Amino acid sequence: MSGSDQVSRAGVRSVLRELRAARRVPALSAAAGRGGEVVWSEVAHAPWVGTPTAEHAFRIGSITKPMVAVAVLRLVDEGLVALADAIGEYLPDAPAADATIRHLLTHTSGLQAEFPGPWWERHGGPTWDELAASGVEQLWDPGEQYHYSNPGFAVLGRLLEVVRGRAWDKVLQDELWGPLGMTATGRVPVGPHVTGYAVHPHADLVHHEPVAEYLAAGPAGEVWSTPADLVRFGLWLVGGEADRDAGEAVLPLARRRDMAAPRVVVGDAGPAGGPWSTAHGLGVRVRQDGAVRTIGHGGSVPGFTADLRADAVTGDVVAVCGSSTLGFGGGAALLAALQGDLVRVPLPPGDSHDTVGRAVGRGTAGPGEITGTWYWGPSPHTVSVGAEGRVELRSQDGGGRGTVFDAVDGELRGVEGGYWLGERLRVCEAAGAPVALDVGTFHFTRAPYDPATAVPGGVDATGWHRPGSTG
Repeated sequence: MSGSDQVSRAGVRSVLRELRAARRVPALSAAAGRGGEVVWSEVAHAPWVGTPTAEHAFRIGSITKPMVAVAVLRLVDEGLVALADAIGEYLPDAPAADATIRHLLTHTSGLQAEFPGPWWERHGGPTWDELAASGVEQLWDPGEQYHYSNPGFAVLGRLLEVVRGRAWDKVLQDELWGPLGMTATGRVPVGPHVTGYAVHPHADLVHHEPVAEYLAAGPAGEVWSTPADLVRFGLWLVGGEADRDAGEAVLPLARRRDMAAPRVVVGDAGPAGGPWSTAHGLGVRVRQDGAVRTIGHGGSVPGFTADLRADAVTGDVVAVCGSSTLGFGGGAALLAALQGDLVRVPLPPGDSHDTVGRAVGRGTAGPGEITGTWYWGPSPHTVSVGAEGRVELRSQDGGGRGTVFDAVDGELRGVEGGYWLGERLRVCEAAGAPVALDVGTFHFTRAPYDPATAVPGGVDATGWHRPGSTG
């Protein structure tokens, strides 16, 4: 190993440990790829979680989506479908039947962000028949607006099943995971795996997160994998795989480059009028980290967050997976460290908390009001109401989702920016006072996972508890 490799590995290891400590992630596992190979992998973890290894799998959430996209593009290459085809030609009962396959891959179908009903990531997903009958809203005409949509990828997964005649994950196993040597990747864990937790934002307490079955929603984010397997996928995405013949057999490099071309700017990715920082290709995120353009995707489901970034020019790749709902801030700092630039991307700020734990207030709002602090799981958000009655929901860490809501046809709808543009905000009351917010089906409470409310998927039977304890 050369001296420069020793320096870069030491830098990545240092950043990994700092990220874990700053965000109090129970287990944070990372891997790096260069020159067609996985060159480094390591796990940083709290003492109480045992001894997870680089072979332990994590849920990777929406990193499932670019894998589904690859399988869809294989259909295109075989002439079985075309990007310009309306999805209704193949799935007459699909929501947004007038949207094309290209619209679905680029999140421009106009479909709402989440599945109707309770918070599906904790509660569980619908069957296809339930999804088709659920009244998924088409908020815009196809091509009119970028709007990230999980139901859109459920539709693409169903397309794979109908055309191929087998389950979407079997298609990925046969056509992607197997050929690329991703032996630790599957719809369910195929080997050792970690437990996912919510980490309290203000105290050293944790909460077990449920692992629900996603059914037809699975193509939106159900897969388990390891950082090393994700690095193999990332190397292949940018044409950096060691076995070029095997890579071409999965999908030609020209098609992969077409897949990674930025096609639509992600509207909530930066200040209005500034340069874009995030765009979307055909199922992949294209991110501009300073002068470095990366191809990949992020992912999150309760208990887990993950990030994959592949440098489109050098072929360097990092993947990182964590076992905390709140996340770790993404993989940009790890890629910077791998490339010997320890100052290009700052580490995310750590959380302010007491080791003993302080009492968590239920917000500053009086009865009948919704202003103050609300928690989406463990993530604190602030709700404010302007003079004209417009409601703003904003993440307190500065990097999360934020949207302005206003009255539209008698209900609050997102009217400016962010993930919940076009989505509903509904106030849930008990005894005449607001106790929860339903924001695009996500459940917000005055305290993290307030057990006095109907938290979809339920709450840990032991409640918030000290790490390593049973209650």
